[in-house]
Amino acid sequence: MFKVIVIATDGSEAGDRAMSFARDLATEQQSHLLVVHVDELVPGRGGAQHSVVLEPEMKTKISGQVSEFRAEGLDARFEVHQVVVSGPAHAIADAAVAARADLIVLGSVGRGPLKGLLLGSVAHRLLQIAPCPVLVVPKRDR
Repeated sequence: MFKVIVIATDGSEAGDRAMSFARDLATEQQSHLLVVHVDELVPGRGGAQHSVVLEPEMKTKISGQVSEFRAEGLDARFEVHQVVVSGPAHAIADAAVAARADLIVLGSVGRGPLKGLLLGSVAHRLLQIAPCPVLVVPKRDR
């Protein structure tokens, strides 16, 4: 049913939950995995800077996870998309369109309804603009 699954991850615990869930689903469905990480850039006087200080470490971690998927026999690849702050949902949706994805999987940070509304939510925005179904993996401690 799901030939191509896009996993959107920021390298966080929520992203790790999404990676694990999507890996299991891809194994069961014999799906191709596209792992997408969005590197948000903040423009400034000295040029654009990463919005997350540990960005290089996050990319290394995610790349290692994708290598583990391949070692398990999964068809997986890793893409990094750079955008100006506040555009990750659109970058993920664009990657899903390019990959002809059947499903997007991402983790829920679990900020709660009010903070999610005020701060914005990648998952919420993806539900509005995604070209395919979106599966949000919740926190396990609920």
